[in-house]
Amino acid sequence: MTPASRRTWRQVAVAAIVVVAFAALAIIGGTTVFFYRHIRAEFVPADTAEERIAAARTRFGSRPAFLRVDADSRPVVNGRENTGGPHEALATLRALAYDPTARKLVDISIPFWVLRLVPNGRISLDASSGIDFGAEQLHLNLSALEDLGPGVVIDQEDRGGRKVLVWTE
Repeated sequence: MTPASRRTWRQVAVAAIVVVAFAALAIIGGTTVFFYRHIRAEFVPADTAEERIAAARTRFGSRPAFLRVDADSRPVVNGRENTGGPHEALATLRALAYDPTARKLVDISIPFWVLRLVPNGRISLDASSGIDFGAEQLHLNLSALEDLGPGVVIDQEDRGGRKVLVWTE
């Protein structure tokens, strides 16, 4: 190799490394911004948390939650019926979770376009996802949620007083 061709290859290698480094920084920065915008946690008294959960719950009237977790930590499908007709497309999966011992209220808002990228159209809620309310693991099928339309998916309080409200809008 001539010195000129070595210099060209070095320049190409340095440019490739710089491009990969900027791409990695953009991905990390984008992910950080996404989580910052869609997950909020704050420390609030129990009555404030209950007010916020009740306000979110009342938006859907007396319609029951689609799922509940029984005393044996098994998910049970409540009888909420599919309307069968056309309905509005879902835009967001929302969750409010309150832990009274830590006095921490977590507000999660995940756009449905992100959920549609999940393989097999299934998402899991368990302790590793930050939402743990007695179920060993709860799998949600996105197509079933879309068929049901907007409404409360889970409205649950466990024995320790932790509350979780998950809904679609």
